[in-house]
Amino acid sequence: MNGPIQERGTDLAAGGGEEALLATATVIADPPRRRARVYRMADLTALQRRSAGRFVTASPNLQGSVMMLASIVLFSIMLAGIKLIGERLPVTQILFLRQVILSVLLVPLFMKDIRGTLRTNHLGLQLGRGLFSLGSQLCFFVALVNLPFAEMTALGFSQVLFMTVLAVVILKERVDARRWIATGIGFVGVLVMLKPTGEGLNVYALMSILAALLVCGGTITIRMMATRESTATILIYQTIVLVPAYLVPTIVWWVPPTPFEWGLLLVIGAISTAAQWLFTRASQIGEAAALAPFEFTRLLFAVVFGYALFAELPDLATLVGAAIVIGSTAYTIRRNTARGS
Repeated sequence: MNGPIQERGTDLAAGGGEEALLATATVIADPPRRRARVYRMADLTALQRRSAGRFVTASPNLQGSVMMLASIVLFSIMLAGIKLIGERLPVTQILFLRQVILSVLLVPLFMKDIRGTLRTNHLGLQLGRGLFSLGSQLCFFVALVNLPFAEMTALGFSQVLFMTVLAVVILKERVDARRWIATGIGFVGVLVMLKPTGEGLNVYALMSILAALLVCGGTITIRMMATRESTATILIYQTIVLVPAYLVPTIVWWVPPTPFEWGLLLVIGAISTAAQWLFTRASQIGEAAALAPFEFTRLLFAVVFGYALFAELPDLATLVGAAIVIGSTAYTIRRNTARGS
């Protein structure tokens, strides 16, 4: 077994080639290269179809959970962008331009059957959903501009309690003891992060809590229309309410955006479109009480963006509370994987 190597080494030594000896040692030390695996397009397509098939056959609550988490990630990116430009541009102007861009991007969805999209048997609920969105957006984004990212997000977690209670009282949804416990544990994590002493309850903090309550009202109306109205119909009526409401204050307090701000506004509008669709769809197919605890994950992204963009360093209480929130949400995901849960 060592014969060929020894003979080659003897020849090199006879030639007195130190460099050649080193080169041979390198060749001998190099392991044989693995053959790279080549994936064909057909393999990738088959993998994508299998993944899509698993998602389609998953329980409604699991599908809703995935969509809700995706919408939360996109919403967090959008909020960071709005907070960046909100110090110079009026909030109503940002929200107007955001809604216009969102509406333009949704035109293909609306134009497939514009008459059918506008047709509704629940005009009161549609307009109510739009008004809930208007109130929650104004309160939320004013609080966002004037409060630290993580603090504002944490205050909004009162939404989880509101949603669980309203789901039981209005929608008559069944909430088992485990979900109540998961929601309660998650809220304890929020309290740990807030260190509630009463000192932080200023007008912007109260606006954040009010926004959370109004968001619940909008989510409840979506759930009430879930099986009778399309996602496109719900979104177009929201646009019908929001665009005129934001138009007048935008004209009165208009501030010309810079080229950078225009670019950021376009990104915000595009992200908002995807996030809004995912949120609406998740609220249609998943139980409100089952999806509510996922709101806690907003804090994790708020901490990341707060540190990266606004130099807001989380303290120990925030980190401990976030760990509790992660555990609560992970448990809820596991419960939602069960069929019919």
